[in-house]
Amino acid sequence: MTTIPSTPGRLRALWGAALLILAACAPAPTPAPPAEASPFNATDTAWIQLMIPMNEQLLPALALAPPGLAPLAAELKVSHEEELVQLKRLRARAGLSDENPHAGHQMPGLVSEVDLAGLRLDPTGLPAKLREHLDQSALLARGEQDSGADPETRDLAASIAAARAEQTSRLGAVSP
Repeated sequence: MTTIPSTPGRLRALWGAALLILAACAPAPTPAPPAEASPFNATDTAWIQLMIPMNEQLLPALALAPPGLAPLAAELKVSHEEELVQLKRLRARAGLSDENPHAGHQMPGLVSEVDLAGLRLDPTGLPAKLREHLDQSALLARGEQDSGADPETRDLAASIAAARAEQTSRLGAVSP
């Protein structure tokens, strides 16, 4: 019996042929399913990310309400907390971080730490801060309604816009 001497080139050729045969027998890879398009657009995500801190940062200010404003402040606390539950659920559904991209910002309607410190010293400024918050959040809600893409987010914005109109009217009745 004769043996054929093996050479490195011949071994490589045999391995290459074996790999080709194995590759031909392997099932074709299945393509990944197409990524689902997000129902959220930039307006939706920006609105959600701004409304959460606007509501959260208002809550401590509501606790400073003078007696004549206390009943409305208590109602605003409840409504804003209920909105927060919905906004945070939308944030999770959109896959957004729970980090506040507006931390430290000075913006209309957003009660800052400086504003809160001032209100602690003189709560008589609360009605003006509340009006600013209500007006600005209504304006933002209308922007979401006009330019948002996600139907659930737009519905929440419509609900908030209607609530803000009623809340602003009530604020005017208690604190002209």
